[in-house]
Parts: sequence; C-alpha cells; structure tokens
Amino acid sequence: MDDKTKALYRRALGAFPTGVAVVTVDDGEGGAVGLTVNSFTSVSLDPRLVAWSLGLASDRGTWFRDAERFVINILGAEGADLAAECARRGHYRLDPALIHRTDPAAPPGVQGALSRLTCRTHQQVKLGDHLLIVGEVTAFESGSGDALTYFRGRYGRAFAPEEGA
Repeated sequence: MDDKTKALYRRALGAFPTGVAVVTVDDGEGGAVGLTVNSFTSVSLDPRLVAWSLGLASDRGTWFRDAERFVINILGAEGADLAAECARRGHYRLDPALIHRTDPAAPPGVQGALSRLTCRTHQQVKLGDHLLIVGEVTAFESGSGDALTYFRGRYGRAFAPEEGA
C-alpha cells in the first residue's frame, strides 16, 4: 500500500473514537515498560478475556511478546500526558513515581488509571502487521471519573454518567 493510501486508510479508521489504555509489563529490573494502545477490547466475560494488538515493528515488542503477565491500564481523562509519553518511539520505562503495585509479585500498573486489568497471556495470534495478544484477566479494579478518548488524532474526554443515572 502506498503512503497516500495508508494515510487515507488511517484517517478512515480514525473516525472511530476509542478509549485509551497503557499496557504495562515488568522491565526485569523492578520497573515498568509502558505502551499506549487504543486497540483494546473485551473478548469474553466467562472466561474473562481481553485483547489488544502490538505492531510487529514496535520498538518495545520484545518486552510485550515475551511477557507472561501484563496490566491494561484504562486511562482517565487526565491521562493524556501519560498516553502521549508512552506512545513516543524510544520511550520505554515509566517514571518510578507513576508505577502502581498492589502486590509485589504482580505486574506493574500505573497510578491514576480509571481501571486496571491484571492479565496472564492466554494466546498470541499474528494478524497482518500486528500481533493480537489475548489476556486472561486474573484481577481487576475500577474507579470513577471521566475517560480519556482518542478521535482523529486527538485526545478527548468521555464524561462519566452521573451516579444513579
């Protein structure tokens, strides 16, 4: 596909607003590596399965392809700076102040996430230029607030419904 067609195709896909998540894994040195994704989806409630896709050319691919466990951190509306930082090529490790751990044996999450889903890698499937990673959710937590969205190359906000609405 030529560059012009790729750009037009990306624009067509960008018409679908998505939520934003940062997937985190242990970096092997007590820290965390993060990667921003908007390809996250729920697959199944029973068993609890979720999926996200990793570009085969990702500069962080090794950490995520080899990870047995990871955390999907669904970002709140205030998470745009973190999302932008974890989307930057060449940026790998998270600032230690941003790391959230509820259990020292669990993979790291990020502070301030709207929801966190701790997963065990269930399956990986190569599809085109991406690797679809399916995770079995082994633990989860959820807070309240507005969600970070992504639409046509820009971050935005999905407003949380009022309690009881």
